[in-house]
Amino acid sequence: MIPDKKSIPELFEKREQYLIPLFQRGYVWTLEQQIQLLWEDIIDRVDALALHREHAKQVGADKLKKLRKHFLGAIVVGPLVETDGSSIGTREVIDGQQRITTLQIMLLAFRDIAKALGDEGLIDDIGLLCWNKSSYQRKSDHFKVWPTNEGRDVMQSLVELGSMDAVCARYPAWRWVSEDEKKWEWIERPAMVQAYLFFSGMIACQLRGKRFDAQLSGNEDDEGKTVAHSVIAAIRKKNELTIPFGDTPVDPAAAKLIMDALGHCFQLMQLRLDEEDDPQIIFETLNARGAPLTPSDLIRNFVFLRAARNQEDVDALYDTHWRGFDEKPDEAAVAKGAKFWRKEERQGRLKSSRLDLLMYHYTTLRRVETLKVAHVFEEFKDWWDETPRDTGTELARLAVMAGHFERFLVPDQKSEFGRFCRRLKLLDTSTPTPLLLYLLEHHAPNSAAFSQIMGDIDSYLVRRFVCGWTTKSYNKTFLNKLLAELVAEGTADPDILRAKLLALDGESQAWPRDDVFADAWTHRQLYQGASTRKVRSILEGLELAMRSSKQEFLPEFDPLSVEHVLPQGWQAADYPLHEDTAEARDARRRLLHSIGNLTLVTPGYNSTLSNRAFADKRPEIAANSSLMLNSYFQSLTDQDVWDEVALQKRAQGLLPLAIQLWPCPASIP
Repeated sequence: MIPDKKSIPELFEKREQYLIPLFQRGYVWTLEQQIQLLWEDIIDRVDALALHREHAKQVGADKLKKLRKHFLGAIVVGPLVETDGSSIGTREVIDGQQRITTLQIMLLAFRDIAKALGDEGLIDDIGLLCWNKSSYQRKSDHFKVWPTNEGRDVMQSLVELGSMDAVCARYPAWRWVSEDEKKWEWIERPAMVQAYLFFSGMIACQLRGKRFDAQLSGNEDDEGKTVAHSVIAAIRKKNELTIPFGDTPVDPAAAKLIMDALGHCFQLMQLRLDEEDDPQIIFETLNARGAPLTPSDLIRNFVFLRAARNQEDVDALYDTHWRGFDEKPDEAAVAKGAKFWRKEERQGRLKSSRLDLLMYHYTTLRRVETLKVAHVFEEFKDWWDETPRDTGTELARLAVMAGHFERFLVPDQKSEFGRFCRRLKLLDTSTPTPLLLYLLEHHAPNSAAFSQIMGDIDSYLVRRFVCGWTTKSYNKTFLNKLLAELVAEGTADPDILRAKLLALDGESQAWPRDDVFADAWTHRQLYQGASTRKVRSILEGLELAMRSSKQEFLPEFDPLSVEHVLPQGWQAADYPLHEDTAEARDARRRLLHSIGNLTLVTPGYNSTLSNRAFADKRPEIAANSSLMLNSYFQSLTDQDVWDEVALQKRAQGLLPLAIQLWPCPASIP
């Protein structure tokens, strides 16, 4: 490994290209967390250089201490891969790709802003740091930094468009959808475009004597806001980037000062690897600076570097099996540029990107043991190294599992599998996921075998929730026992899984039988604490079970809310007790949150009726609800009372349906 100190211009002055290999992640630096802080460091040194030169004029440069250089960190690159001259020599960036890409984007912005100054020497100096001059066969060989696949089109645009306005036009923040829909949709600009526009705005303001922290004035809405605030807001929400203080004259000397500061006031450590150095080991031992590497980043790096070492077609592997993880759009997101697998999701105690959650569950499946989130990459790597693996085969298996996992993340009502996944999500139970992924490797989601599996696991989870039995042992049950035993036995037979579920005993693991389930169904408080979503899963299941081909459509459940028929804030005048005693009030308190008193209502249901008398509430529910669950209230009259007897009668009436919907096979004749 050869260390070499570099200034920012020295990093790019040679006719070479920094190649970000496919096993690295894409560009992830953000404006507030990394890019603005880098610009603040740059302006700090620009101001320090100006002050140093002023003092040098007064007392002489030889009497001043040398100006302190700001250390920007280390960049690790591979050995130069030279060619015959028809194409550019390249160095793979092993670590520091975010930093080196950001510095190049800043120079591209500086190049485009400087064009208006008329200083040909300065323009040429900056241009040489952004363009490899020669007669190369490939256009991309002229670029100083060549990102991973997902960022190449953006980098090419930034190099070739040549102006801030052209970049804004190519990557607008708002786009007109169509003449038919007559609306605009917001698009999140790519991270590299945001960085370019930020640097463009900051440099343009600096040339006008306005620092990033200069206060805006003249408008009440701008009070307390800075130049940086204004530029960032425009990048996020406006098609055009209006430069604050844009009418102020430009000082060409300020541009020369920035260039001098980049050349004399900053230092990076470039570590060049020799042929015998192992880039994977070096990459794993270096601390990530800026945005930390996630488990999925590390796994991607590891898999594609191994593929490159094995001389596999890395580009083809990426395009076939991984591109979707980087580029799949999130159709449900407000911003059209949002990516599906990067969205954060909570599952139980885990809150991570969707891709990290997939890797957690997939690695748990492969290791057949409970993992800590912090150990996912190490466990994945150990599993991968247990036996020789074909990269394409393994990535194809992962892609299939990802397709199933998408349904766990974003369930629908169009299939039995989708409805099952929705119930899992409402029950906030992700522990069975590795077991289900294993079973999905052997059975199609729409197969009879997997239908039995879904029915048994659904019943197991719902019955335990209704009975109030603990979930603390689910890791032990689903992973250490069921998954481990099925894998060890080499089977995915649904009857064997059912037998294993039925063999579980004790409240920590057992599948509740009918008598226990029936008693809890009628009397237990289900709606308590954080169980609202879990109650919804029960009520939705009942509603779907009541429907048949006679109903024209399935209800849209998301807008519905859980309603207590006998209100939580009941008044004795409206809901009298048979006997007003402490025992009677305690009994009502317990039954208030039981299933017989709970239903679903639409947003159109008048919330002011929630605490009103049953004679007011019942007609509203009966007349306006299209849910089969609420057809029960059509059979009642305004003279009927709603008390403990009535709600227990409703619960008893729903019990046969619940047992049919969530059966325990051992208790069925």
